[in-house]
Amino acid sequence: MPSPRKTESLVPAAPRSTELAIAEPTLYLPKVEPGRLFGILLRRGWLVILGMALAVGAMAYYVKKAPKIYVSTGSVEVSSHAPRVLNIDGLSPEDSKDLEQLRTIERNMASSALLMRVAKSHDLFTAKDFAPPGTSEQGVVALLASRTRVELDRGTRVVVISVEDTDPERAKSIVESLVSEYDLWIKDRREDLARRAVEGLAKEEEKLRQSMDAANARLQEFRETHPVPGLEGREGSGPVTDQLGALNTQLTQAKSERLRLEAEYESFKKFDPEDPDSLGGIATTARSEEVLSLSRSLQAKELEFAKIKERYLFKHPVFKEADREVTSLKEDLIGAVRSAGKALERSYHVALENEAKLQGEVEGARTVAIGVEGVRSNFDALKREADAARELHATVDLRLRETALTSAVAASAITWAEPPFVPEKATKPAKKILFPLAAFVGMMGGFTLLVGSELRDGRVRDSASAARATGAPLLASLPPLEAGREGDMVLLSDPASPTAEAFRRLRAILLPPQAKPDARTILFASAVPGEGRSLCAMNYAASLAMQGQRTLLLDGDMRRPGLSREHVKAEFGGLGDYLSGKSDPAKACFPTALPNLYLMSSGPMRDDAAELLSGTRFPALLEDAYRWFDAVVIDSPPVLAVSDALAISRYADRVCLVVRQNASERKNLRKAAEMIRATGGNLMGFVWNELPVRSKGHSAPEPVVPFSHPALAGPAAEAKTGEGSASPESSSPVIS
Repeated sequence: MPSPRKTESLVPAAPRSTELAIAEPTLYLPKVEPGRLFGILLRRGWLVILGMALAVGAMAYYVKKAPKIYVSTGSVEVSSHAPRVLNIDGLSPEDSKDLEQLRTIERNMASSALLMRVAKSHDLFTAKDFAPPGTSEQGVVALLASRTRVELDRGTRVVVISVEDTDPERAKSIVESLVSEYDLWIKDRREDLARRAVEGLAKEEEKLRQSMDAANARLQEFRETHPVPGLEGREGSGPVTDQLGALNTQLTQAKSERLRLEAEYESFKKFDPEDPDSLGGIATTARSEEVLSLSRSLQAKELEFAKIKERYLFKHPVFKEADREVTSLKEDLIGAVRSAGKALERSYHVALENEAKLQGEVEGARTVAIGVEGVRSNFDALKREADAARELHATVDLRLRETALTSAVAASAITWAEPPFVPEKATKPAKKILFPLAAFVGMMGGFTLLVGSELRDGRVRDSASAARATGAPLLASLPPLEAGREGDMVLLSDPASPTAEAFRRLRAILLPPQAKPDARTILFASAVPGEGRSLCAMNYAASLAMQGQRTLLLDGDMRRPGLSREHVKAEFGGLGDYLSGKSDPAKACFPTALPNLYLMSSGPMRDDAAELLSGTRFPALLEDAYRWFDAVVIDSPPVLAVSDALAISRYADRVCLVVRQNASERKNLRKAAEMIRATGGNLMGFVWNELPVRSKGHSAPEPVVPFSHPALAGPAAEAKTGEGSASPESSSPVIS
């Protein structure tokens, strides 16, 4: 037997960390578990089936009551070049060369004005099977618009028209009417525009006719008032104009001659015999021919004299002869220039006088011609005015006749590509779409109810949920027991059952490690009553006893009947009497039918259990028990019901939480685990109890621990105790 613990261990130890290591940090985080989802479907799958059934049933009722809708479809082709008779803006047929114009035709075929014409042509305003009685014209047109679809086929010049109606014959007729009424509508628009244009053109034509007549009258009156010869001829054909033109021509010639003579005379005046370049300004005429000949002879002689200067002196006869010839030629040139200049001067004065005379005659002729030209310009202005009035009247009169013809010309740009047919089958309601859609909507609604009910139901239904709620691992799972055996010690009654094997597995897990051999106190707790806490404590203690460990099963529930209270007489006392100092604990400790297993009763019910368990006598009791027992298993009240379990958990080496399927709620488990850790309890994990929850009227029997009478004696039993005892009677422990 291990030696007794020291007295300082009576002081509550510091909180201990959980000894079972968690291999994966995210083990207890929420996750998708196929098993749990399958369990949810098994429990609440009827909601999904019910939702689908209701949705499909409602859809079947709707399909049965809903009117059948037939769709008639046709298409028209838009021509790129419509017949074009007139070239008047607003009166010419629709141009459909670009996409914008095609879209315009598409929009016009679905316009409210055209739909109004179609509705009137089919008496839709009074048709009871088309619209409810009392529907306004705007409502009928809106209903027809919702049932009509006009769409330009992309990449083509084809407009597809489809109409939905309860009457297949009327659906086909409405498609045909949309095309025919569109042609009539366009024609009416052209006729209206043509009528207004004719009225305006007729008024304008009358005004232009009056203006034309007035212009012709003024022109004729001018002719009679001014009988000028050649008045209506072309410009310049009159005698006065011809004479003035001839004089202007003569004056121009005289002025040119005078300017020529003046230039030549100025050249002769500037002539320098010593400067041969001055001859360049003299024109080649009969007068200047002699001067130019003498100038060329002089230049040649001067060249020859220059050569003689180089060979002979100035006194040489050859030099003198050449000098005389040069001097003679210069004198002859000067004389010739003077004679020619005088002749030119006389000719210049004659030309100047001739120019002056012609200028006077031109001025006189111009005076006469101005009067004649004024008459001609007035006549030309009146004639142009009359011609313009005549041409404008002719243009307007032609346009008036053309516009009058527009109402008789059909210039539609659309032709049938695919005429509509009478539909044979109804397209709405679409059963192939509505029933799967209803089933899907019902399924989603059922899933919504399933998820909502599952979220509202906080009960723990699987061990994974319990692990996430408590933050502790699963230690063992207890399979369901047969009815009526929920309170048995299964290790004795059915040692080969899965439940007995589960307790053996729990025993192996909770055995103290070699590093801490003194961790011998196991506390079984639960969040709420009825989770199987006492059953687990009893069977776990039995598993330790069957392994050969001397085990004390301590009933710590002093609030309600538990493992021993109904089977122990009041005179034997119990845990409550010992903690209050009224009894010896040896009177409440009994050997059981299982060797090495002893039961300590909780005693009568007490209201001050929490205060007693929080005192110093309870840890002293545990220290004294460690001298005689290898393990102490404690059954405590529920954690959330009273605080007794929290007072005990700080002194237990290990705490094991018992969770029952469908009995505990996640929030309660989470709260219980947090409270145990907060008080310093070492929460090792939890036991998953799969025993079904029974109703209050069919509650399961409470666990019962078989024991022997009488209770153990104090000093007498202590004297008989020896470590080599072979039976419980000869080796019974004594708690003093």
